[in-house]
Amino acid sequence: MTCPKDRERLRKLAAKYSEIVNSAEMNKRREIWLLSNRLLERTVPFVIEDNGAFFKDLLPECECEGKFESWVEQYLLKVICNYELIPDDRIYTPYFPLEWKIHRPSMCPGFEIIRAKDNSGRAFGYETNKPLADLSNSLHLLERGEFKVDRVGTYNEVEILENIFGDLLSVKIVCGHTLGTSRGMAYKAVEWMGMENFYMAMIDQPENVHRFFDFIANEALGFLSWLKKENLIRPNHGEFLCGSGSIGYTDELPGRKIPDGGQWLPEDCWCATEAQEAVGISNEMFAEFIFPYLNQVSQNFGLVYYGCCEPAHPLWPTIKQFKNLRKITISPWCDQKFMAEAVEKNYVLSRKPHPMQLCGESFNHESFAAHIKETLDITKDNFVELIFRDTCTLNGTMTGRVKEACEIVKELIDR
Repeated sequence: MTCPKDRERLRKLAAKYSEIVNSAEMNKRREIWLLSNRLLERTVPFVIEDNGAFFKDLLPECECEGKFESWVEQYLLKVICNYELIPDDRIYTPYFPLEWKIHRPSMCPGFEIIRAKDNSGRAFGYETNKPLADLSNSLHLLERGEFKVDRVGTYNEVEILENIFGDLLSVKIVCGHTLGTSRGMAYKAVEWMGMENFYMAMIDQPENVHRFFDFIANEALGFLSWLKKENLIRPNHGEFLCGSGSIGYTDELPGRKIPDGGQWLPEDCWCATEAQEAVGISNEMFAEFIFPYLNQVSQNFGLVYYGCCEPAHPLWPTIKQFKNLRKITISPWCDQKFMAEAVEKNYVLSRKPHPMQLCGESFNHESFAAHIKETLDITKDNFVELIFRDTCTLNGTMTGRVKEACEIVKELIDR
């Protein structure tokens, strides 16, 4: 039972949230994303993503006492503070998005993470116990568990929120699991084997590497089929992330007419896939060992976002084979010129500026502006978006410079 104090606090925040997400400014931002995502106009949308670090310097203290209420308060506060303090192109749903309570069990029960704390006490760095270090003797450890959804628990949370602020802000169930169905395949290989062991296995025991990825891909396909069977898939073409920090707002999905109450399918949704851990292998090895399994899953979707931190240019001959590919990450280590010439106006270049330009020890306006201008000049004939990621805190110094960075970007893109 929500206490009166928490109820009053959440109603106040919900009213503010509703005002923001239904504002003319938010509609203007939606149009910016729509035109770019549809490959209609070079609007250069941009967002400054929080890695879970610097935003703590911006958020006020939570006031709610209830655990669930505190979580809702944090979400509402983050939206409000982002809108008021970071004038980028971030957009949010015109309702409160509540995730299905879904359990997708690990396929490697013996896997363990040992974390290390940074100087502020937060657990960032880690190492793993590498239970699959030798695939030839450990593949049998992989196992498929049962997918589960707590419908009662999800509906109960919907009811709680509707009772608190349903007259101010509607509540809808969403399904973020759909987007990332095929994410992290190579990541699992590195986590469970160790990168050196993974790379050597592709040479020493290629058949076992294929068996590994076949297991992982079949689990992902099984999860996708389960989501479909349980009718859990929900639209993700609105104000949702569609990849590593990017937003997939578009009217291109669904590509078919869905009747009221009709079932949503993977083909109606965005998919995000990547292989950051392929950074050290050739395009030929990527094409042989990783791409077939990523593609096996992603080909079921309406639109695909590829990449995260890995440079895309060495793998482009294979990446471009993804069905329905729409966006490609251009990381700080990617050859921008090569990719700009290669993609022309057929895809969106999702550029990740170098994070140290924004969160270094000091903020150099000239250096930052030159870094962004370089991208804008190189991609002058492309569709491009700017996604600032890995923007970790530096002793609270992000508080002022984030707004300054937004102003510089807007000046450079003539907005």
